[in-house]
Amino acid sequence: MIDKEKLGVNKLVHNTLSDCDLYVIEDKEGKTYLLFVFNNYFKIMPAYPGKWDCEESLYRPFGLFGFVFEGEDINEKIKKKLEELKSVGL
Repeated sequence: MIDKEKLGVNKLVHNTLSDCDLYVIEDKEGKTYLLFVFNNYFKIMPAYPGKWDCEESLYRPFGLFGFVFEGEDINEKIKKKLEELKSVGL
């Protein structure tokens, strides 16, 4: 599913939560991002202090949503969103 090499990151840690899958990503610069993957969409954001859960992630003001349709590569979409976050300094 999510491939560390395709994303071009240093670390990728997977956690299965009750309503989604959480991936903790460390990029090449050492910055940590959170990737919450739901059924057909995901949200990627900079790490924040406190409890990391699926519902809380939806209400955090920072981060970007991505939508995945059948046959699309989720890794490519995640990589683009990650690059967008970096380009605005997040």
